[in-house]
Amino acid sequence: MLFLTIGILCNVILLIIIKSFEKFKIPTLQGIVVNYFVAGTTALLFTGVPFTLSEVVKADFFPVSAMLGALFICVFYLISQTAQKINISVATVANKMSVVVPVILAFMLYGDKITPLKIIGIVLALASVYLTTKPNGTNSVRSGPLLLFPVLIFIGSGIIDALVNYANKRLIHSPSEDGLFTAFGFFIAGTIGIFCLLYLFIFKKEKFVPRSILGGIALGIPNFFSLYFILKALSSGVFESSELYPIANVFILILSSLAGVVLFKEKLSKLNVLGIILSVLAIGMITIKLA
Repeated sequence: MLFLTIGILCNVILLIIIKSFEKFKIPTLQGIVVNYFVAGTTALLFTGVPFTLSEVVKADFFPVSAMLGALFICVFYLISQTAQKINISVATVANKMSVVVPVILAFMLYGDKITPLKIIGIVLALASVYLTTKPNGTNSVRSGPLLLFPVLIFIGSGIIDALVNYANKRLIHSPSEDGLFTAFGFFIAGTIGIFCLLYLFIFKKEKFVPRSILGGIALGIPNFFSLYFILKALSSGVFESSELYPIANVFILILSSLAGVVLFKEKLSKLNVLGIILSVLAIGMITIKLA
Protein backbone atom coordinates (compact mmCIF):
# COMPACT_ATOMS: atom_id res chain seq x y z
CA MET A 1 0.00 0.00 0.00
CA LEU A 2 2.94 2.36 0.63
CA PHE A 3 4.07 2.15 -3.01
CA LEU A 4 0.54 2.84 -4.20
CA THR A 5 0.07 5.78 -1.83
CA ILE A 6 3.30 7.45 -2.97
CA GLY A 7 2.39 6.88 -6.61
CA ILE A 8 -1.02 8.51 -6.08
CA LEU A 9 0.43 11.57 -4.34
CA CYS A 10 3.06 12.05 -7.05
CA ASN A 11 0.37 11.96 -9.74
CA VAL A 12 -1.62 14.67 -7.95
CA ILE A 13 1.49 16.83 -7.49
CA LEU A 14 2.17 16.50 -11.24
CA LEU A 15 -1.20 17.98 -12.13
CA ILE A 16 -0.82 20.84 -9.66
CA ILE A 17 2.61 21.74 -11.05
CA ILE A 18 1.53 21.58 -14.69
CA LYS A 19 -1.46 23.78 -13.89
CA SER A 20 0.94 26.27 -12.27
CA PHE A 21 2.97 26.63 -15.48
CA GLU A 22 0.37 29.06 -16.78
CA LYS A 23 0.55 31.20 -13.64
CA PHE A 24 4.35 31.47 -13.82
CA LYS A 25 4.33 31.96 -17.61
CA ILE A 26 6.37 28.84 -18.32
CA PRO A 27 5.95 27.67 -21.94
CA THR A 28 4.29 24.31 -21.57
CA LEU A 29 6.26 22.33 -24.14
CA GLN A 30 9.60 23.73 -22.97
CA GLY A 31 8.88 22.75 -19.38
CA ILE A 32 7.67 19.30 -20.43
CA VAL A 33 10.81 18.58 -22.48
CA VAL A 34 13.09 19.58 -19.60
CA ASN A 35 10.91 17.50 -17.29
CA TYR A 36 11.56 14.31 -19.26
CA PHE A 37 15.32 14.63 -19.13
CA VAL A 38 15.09 15.38 -15.38
CA ALA A 39 12.78 12.37 -14.87
CA GLY A 40 15.10 10.07 -16.82
CA THR A 41 18.16 11.27 -14.90
CA THR A 42 16.31 10.88 -11.59
CA ALA A 43 15.42 7.32 -12.57
CA LEU A 44 19.06 6.40 -13.24
CA LEU A 45 20.34 8.09 -10.07
CA PHE A 46 17.61 6.67 -7.84
CA THR A 47 17.87 3.08 -9.01
CA GLY A 48 21.66 3.14 -9.38
CA VAL A 49 21.64 0.20 -11.76
CA PRO A 50 24.83 -0.22 -13.84
CA PHE A 51 24.09 -0.56 -17.55
CA THR A 52 25.44 -0.10 -21.05
CA LEU A 53 23.41 1.42 -23.86
CA SER A 54 23.78 -1.70 -25.99
CA GLU A 55 22.35 -3.83 -23.16
CA VAL A 56 19.33 -1.56 -22.83
CA VAL A 57 18.64 -1.51 -26.58
CA LYS A 58 18.74 -5.33 -26.63
CA ALA A 59 16.51 -5.69 -23.55
CA ASP A 60 13.04 -7.18 -23.99
CA PHE A 61 11.40 -4.05 -22.60
CA PHE A 62 13.12 -1.52 -24.91
CA PRO A 63 10.59 -1.50 -27.82
CA VAL A 64 7.74 -0.86 -25.39
CA SER A 65 9.81 1.74 -23.55
CA ALA A 66 10.34 3.53 -26.89
CA MET A 67 6.62 3.45 -27.70
CA LEU A 68 5.84 4.81 -24.26
CA GLY A 69 8.28 7.66 -24.78
CA ALA A 70 6.40 8.83 -27.88
CA LEU A 71 3.05 8.52 -26.09
CA PHE A 72 4.33 10.20 -22.91
CA ILE A 73 5.09 13.54 -24.49
CA CYS A 74 1.96 13.63 -26.68
CA VAL A 75 -0.43 12.75 -23.87
CA PHE A 76 1.33 14.91 -21.29
CA TYR A 77 1.07 17.93 -23.58
CA LEU A 78 -2.65 17.28 -24.09
CA ILE A 79 -3.14 16.93 -20.32
CA SER A 80 -1.32 20.20 -19.70
CA GLN A 81 -3.42 22.07 -22.25
CA THR A 82 -6.65 20.61 -20.89
CA ALA A 83 -5.71 21.43 -17.28
CA GLN A 84 -4.77 24.99 -18.22
CA LYS A 85 -7.54 25.81 -20.70
CA ILE A 86 -10.45 23.84 -19.20
CA ASN A 87 -9.65 22.64 -15.67
CA ILE A 88 -7.77 20.01 -13.67
CA SER A 89 -10.86 17.88 -13.07
CA VAL A 90 -11.59 17.39 -16.78
CA ALA A 91 -7.95 16.55 -17.48
CA THR A 92 -7.87 14.08 -14.59
CA VAL A 93 -11.12 12.32 -15.44
CA ALA A 94 -10.14 11.92 -19.10
CA ASN A 95 -6.72 10.64 -18.02
CA LYS A 96 -7.77 8.35 -15.22
CA MET A 97 -10.99 6.91 -16.63
CA SER A 98 -8.80 5.44 -19.35
CA VAL A 99 -8.36 2.75 -16.71
CA VAL A 100 -11.02 0.81 -18.61
CA VAL A 101 -8.43 -0.03 -21.30
CA PRO A 102 -5.91 -1.88 -19.06
CA VAL A 103 -8.79 -3.38 -17.05
CA ILE A 104 -10.39 -4.89 -20.16
CA LEU A 105 -7.00 -6.18 -21.35
CA ALA A 106 -6.32 -7.63 -17.89
CA PHE A 107 -9.51 -9.68 -18.25
CA MET A 108 -8.55 -10.82 -21.74
CA LEU A 109 -4.81 -11.44 -21.37
CA TYR A 110 -3.93 -12.00 -17.72
CA GLY A 111 -6.86 -13.97 -16.33
CA ASP A 112 -8.20 -11.28 -13.98
CA LYS A 113 -11.67 -12.10 -12.73
CA ILE A 114 -14.55 -10.46 -14.60
CA THR A 115 -17.87 -9.74 -12.86
CA PRO A 116 -21.14 -8.02 -13.85
CA LEU A 117 -20.28 -5.13 -11.52
CA LYS A 118 -16.97 -4.59 -13.29
CA ILE A 119 -18.78 -4.43 -16.63
CA ILE A 120 -21.24 -1.86 -15.23
CA GLY A 121 -18.30 0.07 -13.82
CA ILE A 122 -16.64 0.26 -17.23
CA VAL A 123 -19.85 1.61 -18.79
CA LEU A 124 -20.16 4.22 -16.02
CA ALA A 125 -16.53 5.20 -16.50
CA LEU A 126 -17.17 5.98 -20.15
CA ALA A 127 -20.27 7.99 -19.22
CA SER A 128 -18.29 9.96 -16.63
CA VAL A 129 -15.77 11.05 -19.27
CA TYR A 130 -18.58 12.39 -21.44
CA LEU A 131 -20.23 14.30 -18.58
CA THR A 132 -17.06 15.88 -17.22
CA THR A 133 -16.10 17.18 -20.66
CA LYS A 134 -19.58 18.36 -21.67
CA PRO A 135 -19.68 22.12 -22.36
CA ASN A 136 -21.64 24.12 -19.79
CA GLY A 137 -22.68 26.81 -22.25
CA THR A 138 -20.88 29.63 -20.44
CA ASN A 139 -17.33 28.94 -21.52
CA SER A 140 -16.65 29.31 -25.25
CA VAL A 141 -13.39 27.37 -24.94
CA ARG A 142 -15.33 24.37 -23.72
CA SER A 143 -17.34 24.23 -26.95
CA GLY A 144 -14.41 24.51 -29.37
CA PRO A 145 -11.84 22.09 -30.82
CA LEU A 146 -10.21 21.83 -27.39
CA LEU A 147 -12.97 19.40 -26.43
CA LEU A 148 -11.24 16.79 -28.57
CA PHE A 149 -8.27 16.85 -26.18
CA PRO A 150 -9.96 14.88 -23.34
CA VAL A 151 -10.96 12.18 -25.84
CA LEU A 152 -7.38 11.89 -27.09
CA ILE A 153 -6.14 11.86 -23.47
CA PHE A 154 -8.56 9.03 -22.69
CA ILE A 155 -7.31 6.91 -25.60
CA GLY A 156 -3.60 7.72 -25.17
CA SER A 157 -3.57 7.24 -21.40
CA GLY A 158 -5.35 3.91 -21.76
CA ILE A 159 -2.69 2.68 -24.17
CA ILE A 160 0.07 3.89 -21.82
CA ASP A 161 -1.42 2.06 -18.82
CA ALA A 162 -1.90 -1.09 -20.89
CA LEU A 163 1.71 -1.00 -22.14
CA VAL A 164 3.09 -0.41 -18.63
CA ASN A 165 1.06 -3.34 -17.32
CA TYR A 166 2.19 -5.55 -20.22
CA ALA A 167 5.83 -4.63 -19.68
CA ASN A 168 5.53 -5.32 -15.95
CA LYS A 169 4.03 -8.77 -16.52
CA ARG A 170 5.93 -9.96 -19.58
CA LEU A 171 9.05 -7.89 -20.29
CA ILE A 172 10.60 -6.68 -17.02
CA HIS A 173 12.45 -9.64 -15.54
CA SER A 174 13.99 -8.13 -12.40
CA PRO A 175 13.35 -5.21 -10.02
CA SER A 176 16.49 -3.49 -11.31
CA GLU A 177 14.92 -3.20 -14.76
CA ASP A 178 12.04 -1.06 -13.46
CA GLY A 179 14.28 1.99 -13.31
CA LEU A 180 15.85 1.41 -16.74
CA PHE A 181 12.45 0.85 -18.32
CA THR A 182 11.10 4.16 -16.99
CA ALA A 183 14.35 6.08 -17.55
CA PHE A 184 14.63 5.33 -21.24
CA GLY A 185 10.94 5.95 -21.82
CA PHE A 186 11.51 9.43 -20.40
CA PHE A 187 14.70 10.04 -22.40
CA ILE A 188 12.98 9.06 -25.64
CA ALA A 189 10.08 11.40 -24.82
CA GLY A 190 12.57 14.20 -24.17
CA THR A 191 14.44 13.54 -27.41
CA ILE A 192 11.20 13.75 -29.42
CA GLY A 193 10.43 16.96 -27.57
CA ILE A 194 13.79 18.46 -28.56
CA PHE A 195 12.91 18.11 -32.24
CA CYS A 196 9.52 19.73 -31.60
CA LEU A 197 11.22 22.66 -29.84
CA LEU A 198 13.77 23.07 -32.64
CA TYR A 199 10.89 23.42 -35.08
CA LEU A 200 9.30 26.11 -32.88
CA PHE A 201 12.59 27.95 -32.38
CA ILE A 202 13.59 27.91 -36.05
CA PHE A 203 10.31 28.28 -37.92
CA LYS A 204 8.00 29.91 -35.37
CA LYS A 205 10.70 32.12 -33.84
CA GLU A 206 9.74 31.04 -30.32
CA LYS A 207 12.34 31.95 -27.71
CA PHE A 208 13.63 29.74 -24.94
CA VAL A 209 12.45 30.86 -21.49
CA PRO A 210 15.08 30.07 -18.79
CA ARG A 211 12.50 29.52 -16.06
CA SER A 212 11.35 26.49 -18.08
CA ILE A 213 14.35 24.72 -16.56
CA LEU A 214 13.05 25.29 -13.02
CA GLY A 215 9.56 24.23 -14.07
CA GLY A 216 10.93 21.10 -15.72
CA ILE A 217 12.94 20.17 -12.62
CA ALA A 218 9.88 20.64 -10.39
CA LEU A 219 7.82 18.48 -12.75
CA GLY A 220 10.39 15.82 -13.60
CA ILE A 221 11.09 14.46 -10.13
CA PRO A 222 7.47 13.60 -9.19
CA ASN A 223 6.93 12.44 -12.79
CA PHE A 224 9.49 9.68 -12.36
CA PHE A 225 8.21 8.61 -8.96
CA SER A 226 4.59 8.58 -10.15
CA LEU A 227 5.41 5.84 -12.66
CA TYR A 228 8.10 4.07 -10.62
CA PHE A 229 5.92 3.49 -7.58
CA ILE A 230 2.91 2.39 -9.63
CA LEU A 231 5.23 -0.21 -11.21
CA LYS A 232 6.38 -1.27 -7.75
CA ALA A 233 2.78 -1.55 -6.57
CA LEU A 234 1.95 -3.73 -9.59
CA SER A 235 4.96 -5.95 -8.85
CA SER A 236 4.00 -6.34 -5.18
CA GLY A 237 1.07 -8.61 -6.04
CA VAL A 238 -1.19 -7.06 -3.38
CA PHE A 239 -3.79 -6.19 -6.03
CA GLU A 240 -4.64 -7.53 -9.45
CA SER A 241 -3.91 -4.95 -12.13
CA SER A 242 -7.66 -4.65 -12.82
CA GLU A 243 -8.04 -3.57 -9.18
CA LEU A 244 -4.90 -1.49 -8.65
CA TYR A 245 -5.42 0.94 -11.53
CA PRO A 246 -9.00 1.84 -10.53
CA ILE A 247 -8.06 2.24 -6.85
CA ALA A 248 -5.19 4.55 -7.74
CA ASN A 249 -7.22 6.52 -10.23
CA VAL A 250 -10.19 7.23 -7.98
CA PHE A 251 -7.94 8.75 -5.33
CA ILE A 252 -6.02 10.75 -7.94
CA LEU A 253 -9.32 11.99 -9.32
CA ILE A 254 -10.73 13.05 -5.95
CA LEU A 255 -7.55 14.70 -4.69
CA SER A 256 -6.81 16.54 -7.94
CA SER A 257 -10.40 17.79 -8.21
CA LEU A 258 -10.17 19.14 -4.67
CA ALA A 259 -6.83 20.75 -5.51
CA GLY A 260 -8.36 22.45 -8.55
CA VAL A 261 -11.20 23.93 -6.53
CA VAL A 262 -9.13 24.92 -3.49
CA LEU A 263 -5.87 26.07 -5.09
CA PHE A 264 -7.05 27.41 -8.44
CA LYS A 265 -10.68 28.37 -7.66
CA GLU A 266 -11.96 26.22 -10.51
CA LYS A 267 -15.71 26.00 -11.01
CA LEU A 268 -17.48 22.85 -12.09
CA SER A 269 -20.88 22.62 -13.72
CA LYS A 270 -23.55 20.29 -12.31
CA LEU A 271 -22.90 17.87 -15.17
CA ASN A 272 -19.19 17.94 -14.45
CA VAL A 273 -19.83 17.14 -10.77
CA LEU A 274 -22.18 14.33 -11.80
CA GLY A 275 -19.44 12.97 -14.05
CA ILE A 276 -16.95 12.95 -11.18
CA ILE A 277 -19.45 11.16 -8.92
CA LEU A 278 -20.09 8.58 -11.65
CA SER A 279 -16.36 8.04 -12.05
CA VAL A 280 -16.03 7.27 -8.33
CA LEU A 281 -18.96 4.83 -8.54
CA ALA A 282 -17.44 3.27 -11.66
CA ILE A 283 -14.12 2.59 -9.99
CA GLY A 284 -15.87 1.22 -6.92
CA MET A 285 -17.77 -1.27 -9.07
CA ILE A 286 -14.66 -2.28 -10.98
CA THR A 287 -12.73 -2.99 -7.78
CA ILE A 288 -15.39 -4.48 -5.50
CA LYS A 289 -15.00 -8.10 -4.55
CA LEU A 290 -18.06 -10.18 -3.76
CA ALA A 291 -17.81 -13.07 -1.37
